[in-house]
Amino acid sequence: MKPNAEKADLVTQENNDMQKFFIAIIFLGLITSGCHTAKQTQRVVKDSSVATSPTVTLKPVDSTAILKQQLSDILATPLNYTTFYGRAKANFNSPQASGNATVYIKMKKDSVIWISVTGPLNIEGARLLITPDSIKILNKLENTLQLSSIDQLQKITKLPLKFKDLQNVILGNPIFINGDSSTFEVQKDSVIVTATSNLLTAVYSFIKNNFQLAKSDFKTENNPSVTGAVIDYNNYQPAGIMNFSTDRNIAVTGTLPSTLQLSFKEYNFNQPQSFVFTVSKNYRIKYE
Repeated sequence: MKPNAEKADLVTQENNDMQKFFIAIIFLGLITSGCHTAKQTQRVVKDSSVATSPTVTLKPVDSTAILKQQLSDILATPLNYTTFYGRAKANFNSPQASGNATVYIKMKKDSVIWISVTGPLNIEGARLLITPDSIKILNKLENTLQLSSIDQLQKITKLPLKFKDLQNVILGNPIFINGDSSTFEVQKDSVIVTATSNLLTAVYSFIKNNFQLAKSDFKTENNPSVTGAVIDYNNYQPAGIMNFSTDRNIAVTGTLPSTLQLSFKEYNFNQPQSFVFTVSKNYRIKYE
């Protein structure tokens, strides 16, 4: 085979692999969701000794209740930021496809999420532009632009995902936690928070001494294709306004078990960002 033909075949194969990888990583990322608010809190002192007087006896301090309240307060406090940027190496494996890519993510809080997926040969396979009411997917391998409502997320994932949930997914914050229906269990080295809805049960494990999220475990209801997912959060690093999990391992169970490893190489908050999303007039428009 001539060198040019070999190169063309290599690029074609790269395009095919990139297309499969792009579809897989987007769907897997949306299905699994979940993550962390890594604000530091003061460690609770476990000494429950009390002061007494001849006339008044103070009640013992309930350190378990204090831990629960501290974590509840953290989960209820919105993260104070304006923009986010991240670049991550991604490795995906499933029965349908496997591959590596670089994922670029930009966000403007409560306004826009911009994602670019680039393959090993530095070929950009796709761009996404997500707003509170719409999703645009620019497939550069097929020259198509897919337009859909944000409500399409719920149809894809069979979960009540909204725009703010996607923001939390990217940042590493827990989602689907309702203060009234969630339960808290304090263990030796962790605090376990369980949130249950009619669609899924989410179990979050927080490290006890700093409330960093260590693991999310999801069990879905009435979704035979995806029965559950486990996400591990590792290698927390300071990122200005929070501690950020730079390594994340995701394993999805169901009819097509899949894994995804994300390793963030760059990340920052509150820096100026641009959200370029140019569509060629030659692109075919698809509606979902």
